[in-house]
This record gives sequence, C-alpha cells and structure tokens, in this order.
Amino acid sequence: MNLLQRWMASQNERHAIKQGMRALSKECMAAVQHSLPHAQRIHARALWYGDQTKAAVVWTDEHGQQRRWGIYLLFFRCRDAKGERAAIIAQSLAQFLAPAAPEDNHGDIACRSAAEVAQRLLALAAVVSRAQRLAQGVQHPVIDQAWLQSHGIAGFFSASEAAFWQDPQPGRQALVNVSWRAEAMLPMVWALGGMPALPPSDERASIWAWPLLQQAVQSPAQFIVQACLRDEEAIADEEERLVDEHWQVTDARLHRRPMPAHLDGGIVLERRYALSWMIGYGQDWDCVPIDT
Repeated sequence: MNLLQRWMASQNERHAIKQGMRALSKECMAAVQHSLPHAQRIHARALWYGDQTKAAVVWTDEHGQQRRWGIYLLFFRCRDAKGERAAIIAQSLAQFLAPAAPEDNHGDIACRSAAEVAQRLLALAAVVSRAQRLAQGVQHPVIDQAWLQSHGIAGFFSASEAAFWQDPQPGRQALVNVSWRAEAMLPMVWALGGMPALPPSDERASIWAWPLLQQAVQSPAQFIVQACLRDEEAIADEEERLVDEHWQVTDARLHRRPMPAHLDGGIVLERRYALSWMIGYGQDWDCVPIDT
C-alpha cells in the first residue's frame, strides 16, 4: 500500500469512527434520559471535531453538578459486539454512575488501571518509534502521523512527549533519551501479560518483536478495551526488585565501584521508572520519583 492509499484508508477510518460515534452518542443520551429522569441539558461533546478520545455525553444532575460520561472506548466495545450493544451501553453507564472503589495496597497511592497502562504503552510506542526513525533511519511499518491521528494517540501523550512529537528537529540527546524509553515499555508489556517474565537487567529489549505490542499498534482501541493487568501484588513485587537493582547501580556509582555484572544502569533506571509509575507513584508520567 503506497502513501496515498494509506492516507485515504486512514481518512475513511476516521470518518467511519465519527459517524459511528454520532450514532452511539444518541443511544447513550437516550440511556441517560431513561435511567436518570431528573438529568437536564443532556448533550454530546467532542464527536466530530477536536480530540475524539475525549468524546462524552454530558448532563447536569439533580444536584446541579455536571456529569461527563466518556464514550470513546465504549464505541469500540459496541462496534465489536453489535448484538449486545444495548446491554454494553447500560453496563457502562451503571459503572460510570457507581464506580468500584479502587483497592489501595500502597498507602496513599493507587495502582494505575489496565486501560491507563495500555494507553501509556501506545504513547511510548509512538515517541520511541519516532526517535528510532530520526536517529537510526528505522521506519516502523504502521506508526506514523496518520496512525497517530486516526487513533487519537496524541491524547495519551505526557507534556514532554507532546513537545518531542511536535519538535521538527529534536536534538541528539533528546533522541537518545526517548529511544531509551523502549526499556520502560518492557515492564508494561510484561504487566499486560505479553511476556512470562522480564529479561535480565543487562539485556536490551527487542520491543517490537513482542506479539502483544504488535497487536496494540494494529488495533489500539480494542487493545485498550481488552487490556488486563497482572495481580497488583506481582507488579509491586517486581517494582521492589527493580528498586533494589537501582540501589545497587547507584551504590556502585557513588563509591566508584565496578557495576554489578548482571546490571545495566540505563536498563534498570527505565524499567524501575515504568514499574514505579504503574504502582501509582508520580502525578503523571513526566514526574515519577525514583529515589534510592
């Protein structure tokens, strides 16, 4: 498929999503009206213009508070299960109105959800792919600007990632730093069940070879909807293991000792960063504390 054909295909897909989102929004507004007779000013937002990952049905409840029910991922769930569309919409609305209380096994922090990890993995896939293309001339067969726009991936970027993507000529160090984020992707692939165990901490990742990431890039919305994390305790245990390795790396550097043979400082740092983010540390991806 040449560049023009790929562009036309992405435009057709975007148009189909917009049309489908409009149809879904009408059904969702009807569901709100049926379930919440006191709801007022029911309307839909971000269906045709702007960031479609923010598409939502909005209303004012009986207390005068505005409620915003996100329907972007719901659209893909309904599209893949047409016979159960009404039931899926009703279930989604019920979950929105009465969300389950998150379990918190780490004091004041709460683990990121499977959907958040899946979205973060897609964002990293985009920026790492661009860094590798600009630094090494390696073009990913799927990830490009059209893919980013078609699937709303930019909506998952952190502030630093958005700046990197928009920079027409990132500096050499920026390319190196972002390329290293491939190692941060690996714990996410593991946590989402894409590999049985993390490779040794002195072994660089061949990230694009893993089927889970290939599937994620091919069908981002479906990947997010179907994402499922390992047990929180398993992820926390892995984070503790990487914290210990990070301490060994830091100790060796501080005391000018040889680096432990089984550790690569860059690999340890990136993997620990991702795991600490997954168990809830940091306000956002750009601000994860990794003290030792």
